[in-house]
Amino acid sequence: MKLTRKIYLLAMCGFLATAPLLAQQINPPITSTGTVSESYDPIVAALDSLVTLNHVVRFNSLETNCFDNPNGKCAVGPTFSDEVYADRINKINSPIPLSYNQYVKGFIDLYANRKRGLTQRAMGLSNLYFPMYEEVMDREGIPLEFKYLSIVESALNPIAVSRVGATGLWQFMYNTGIIYDLKVNSFTDERRDPYKATEAACQYFKDMYKIYGDWLLVIASYNCGAGNVNKAIKRSGGKKNFWEIMPYLPAETRGYVPAFIAVTYVMNYSREHNLYPITPAYSYFEVDTIHVNDQVTFAALANQLELPQDVISFLNPIYKRNVIPGSNSYALRLPSRYISQFMAKESEIYAQSNYGPKPVLPEYASRKHGDDDLLADSENSGSGIRYETTTKRIKKTHIVKRGETLASIANRYDCSTQELKKSNKLRSGKVKSGQKLQVMTYVKTKVAVKMPIATVSVKKDSGLTANASSKKDSGQTNNTSDAKAKSDSTQELVKDADDSTQEQTASVIKTTNKDKGHKYIYHLVQPGDTLWNIAKRYEGLTVEMIKDMNNLHNTNLKPGTRLKVIVNG
Repeated sequence: MKLTRKIYLLAMCGFLATAPLLAQQINPPITSTGTVSESYDPIVAALDSLVTLNHVVRFNSLETNCFDNPNGKCAVGPTFSDEVYADRINKINSPIPLSYNQYVKGFIDLYANRKRGLTQRAMGLSNLYFPMYEEVMDREGIPLEFKYLSIVESALNPIAVSRVGATGLWQFMYNTGIIYDLKVNSFTDERRDPYKATEAACQYFKDMYKIYGDWLLVIASYNCGAGNVNKAIKRSGGKKNFWEIMPYLPAETRGYVPAFIAVTYVMNYSREHNLYPITPAYSYFEVDTIHVNDQVTFAALANQLELPQDVISFLNPIYKRNVIPGSNSYALRLPSRYISQFMAKESEIYAQSNYGPKPVLPEYASRKHGDDDLLADSENSGSGIRYETTTKRIKKTHIVKRGETLASIANRYDCSTQELKKSNKLRSGKVKSGQKLQVMTYVKTKVAVKMPIATVSVKKDSGLTANASSKKDSGQTNNTSDAKAKSDSTQELVKDADDSTQEQTASVIKTTNKDKGHKYIYHLVQPGDTLWNIAKRYEGLTVEMIKDMNNLHNTNLKPGTRLKVIVNG
């Protein structure tokens, strides 16, 4: 990574015309009068993304003025003369050369008036992120006003994704993230990690300042890439002042720097514009970090800690699948008051998050139309023999492929990372491409099962009997009647399997379940439960079986619901 970064910096120092590595947009965000155009403006889009950020909508205090309007359009705040705006901006002490003009005025109107409700949400989120920003920027020697740049980038939405793929609080494109050591894989995206992304952004600012020696040009390069800034410098005749090279920059960047100055102004003079933060449920000092040593699912955390899953997801945006892989020691951020509870229930959380392989039930039992399978087996065997699908455990050698982790391999073979580490005597969770691992897996096989012939009663008005001796005594040769009798009796068997009033039929079902070692119980749905994790808890159970047994038409579950499940006895 360091070598790639050095090559990139050498290219920038040589002013090579390279493609931009950060997101840019071609639609002009500002008009000639300095007002903001909303045909598509990523700055406006970043603010609008806060409308759908569930954590903010659900858990912020809602008493703040103007917040109850769903469109985010509040009463227009006070406006001031150009002289007042210019004087206030000049009073902001910063090594960044901040100045006032009509472009800046247009964005002050955007943040302070037109989108003031969303601005107040971003102000509230700053209580969660800015203390960490300031710590990193102070350590790296970056002007603290750069913290406002992430409001322009993402409006402090940690899962913001632009339409060109820039991601996270600092809106890193994939290639730029790789250069600055932000790793992305199937489970994690470090561009969405607030701390690591902030460190990467600060490194970028430092690298660009070594090249340009001007903080506004650094900000411009963060938006459109150093290659486009270099082109603008060349086309302007070698000038290195943002306002002088502005006409030669991409359209979005021409509004990007004025937007940063406007946000810096609004955040410093929010009270003068009647803007007050809509505070989130947790501030920076109410959240703590703990490291986990095994796989953890957010569903298990929600269940054990009784904490809404979307809160966990919001505080841990790095994990794309709501799963913390168990291959490394990963950080988990939780509200501080839940840390001790996590430590007390750590083993239960790990156990609920890691599921070993489970056997497959006979094929006929897991299908929706099990009666057809029973009829076919009965007719094919003729002597009470039925074929069932079972599983056989075998040892297999897996050759690690490039990009695979111990967690992904465990997921593929439906086992836990601890099993893999133990069976292969691994001291750590790291694996290399080409490495051979011994894994235990299951394969499906068909076995013949001889079933006892049982007498099944049917309803009196059907006019049919299905006992084993009826065909022999009657001497009937009418195949059509026999088939109809079999079909009706089999359908009656399946239909009345759970009906306690059909005693003889129920006794057949109970006998069959007893032979297989099954029994029925009721599961009480808990917060965070899904059909998938409920099926995982009971050996031999599948999502489709739960849906069939409980007549569910979708996967939505409400806490407190009782679900009938089949378990091994």
